Amino acid sequence: MNKIRIKIIIFFVAFISFMTLNTAMYGWNIVSFRDRLGVLDHFHELLSDILEIRRYEKNYIFYPEPGSLKEMLVYIEMTEQTVGILQENIVEIGGEEEYQGFISDLKEYKQRLHILSEGGKTDFAEVRRLGTAMVGFAQRLLDLKKQRIHNALISILYIPICVMIGLAALITVLFIWQAKRVMDRLAYVQQAAEGVAKGDYEAIQHIKSDDYASKLMRSAFSKMAEEIESRQEQLIESRKLVSIGTLTSGIAHELNNPLNNVSLTADTLLEEFGELSEVEAKEMLLDIINETSRASEVVRNLLDFSREDRQPMTRLKVAEVIRQTLKLVGNQLMLDHVRVISSIPDDLPDICGDLHYLEQVFINLFMNATQAMPDGGVLSISARSGPEGYVCVDVADTGCGMSAETLERIFDPFYTTKPVGKGTGLGLSIIYGIVKKHGGFIEVKSEVDQGTTFSIHLLTMGEEDEADEQVSSCGH
Repeated sequence: MNKIRIKIIIFFVAFISFMTLNTAMYGWNIVSFRDRLGVLDHFHELLSDILEIRRYEKNYIFYPEPGSLKEMLVYIEMTEQTVGILQENIVEIGGEEEYQGFISDLKEYKQRLHILSEGGKTDFAEVRRLGTAMVGFAQRLLDLKKQRIHNALISILYIPICVMIGLAALITVLFIWQAKRVMDRLAYVQQAAEGVAKGDYEAIQHIKSDDYASKLMRSAFSKMAEEIESRQEQLIESRKLVSIGTLTSGIAHELNNPLNNVSLTADTLLEEFGELSEVEAKEMLLDIINETSRASEVVRNLLDFSREDRQPMTRLKVAEVIRQTLKLVGNQLMLDHVRVISSIPDDLPDICGDLHYLEQVFINLFMNATQAMPDGGVLSISARSGPEGYVCVDVADTGCGMSAETLERIFDPFYTTKPVGKGTGLGLSIIYGIVKKHGGFIEVKSEVDQGTTFSIHLLTMGEEDEADEQVSSCGH
């Protein structure tokens, strides 16, 4: 963060320095322009003095007036003073050679005027030539100075405009560049946030820039991902503890009831053995056997739920699996007033699985659907091609449905919404385990009072698996 602050300060200082320098240059140009206007006034005075000399020169030559000669000498002195003041400017504008030529003409012109003032004679044609040369030189100086002032005025007018246009263009380019970087970073933030939300932490590394802001964002998302992973691990551990608690409670409840019944029946049989008739004794023994079977079923379900060994897999047709399952439970569905609508295309790809376990999956689903429709209803069974490599079987009922909270826990072992003694809560857990061992997955959609749909996705058997039909598992 300090680096970003330093960059902002440097940019601000650079901008202020540039504006100060630009203002100073503009002020210097204005002062320089004012000085050049002052020099231009002196050049006007120089030209004016020389023109006055020429005017008195004409008066003296064509209308001999002694006073004109005196005035000429006065203006000669004024011209010399002005030339002394403007020496550097004259040399800068006209050049040293031109300046020396002008000084030479001025001295010779003055010398000839002194000769005339002392009563001597001189060549008036030469005097007029020298006067004309001085006027021409002064006029050229004035024209050159005007041109320089015009150029300076253009500079004062247009250079600041060009500088501001250039600055605006530079700021625009920098803005577009920075805006693109900001948009790229925002896109990265969106992509990284979506990736983290989906558990795809690789999205954090998608930004490749090595500038400080990019490193800061990457570091922030990395820390966030670490925190999320840590919290997820804590949540998983917490859910494990909850599942273990539920499992323990379920086992204790499901085994405690039959064991209590066995214990009570055995105690009664022991105490009243001599008084019981043969029929009564057999009934009590049958009760013990039934309760023992009930406890054994709980243990068997637990073993089925936890068993990790892979069963032999063969090529199966979905339609045949559903038909075989419906034969097993058809009478029960009819007694429970459940109408079955089955739509299983025969041309679906074959699946890879174990018939016994898949029948167990669909029997549990059909029975759960029946229990969700105590007053009867419709059980719809359909199959379709799912994602690539899968066949999907949808089992839908028109029962009471489930809430969002129930949906989150339906596959937890021993979690059930049924009354005590009506279910162990292992059915869906066993289904989940069987489907997972088959390489598939389950999706559930449900709304309260609208019904529930279980979508079972099972792996298909491709042509490349023909040679593996007789082995213990299908390839995928």
